[in-house]
Amino acid sequence: MQAMLREHNIPNLKYLGQREYTTQYQGHPEFHGQMMHWYWLENDGNPVEVPVCDFITIDGVEESD
Repeated sequence: MQAMLREHNIPNLKYLGQREYTTQYQGHPEFHGQMMHWYWLENDGNPVEVPVCDFITIDGVEESD
């Protein structure tokens, strides 16, 4: 993911660093207490912070001029 960010300009996706995946996050209880890479993204105009374990796929979008 970080290599992709280095190689491509993706304005709605930014790396936030590592932080603990606490029990506050219920999506993946098997990761509670572990350090995760976190990303900021804009999803349909709504900014959210997401751990790397929540990404399933990343689809490219071609923008026309």
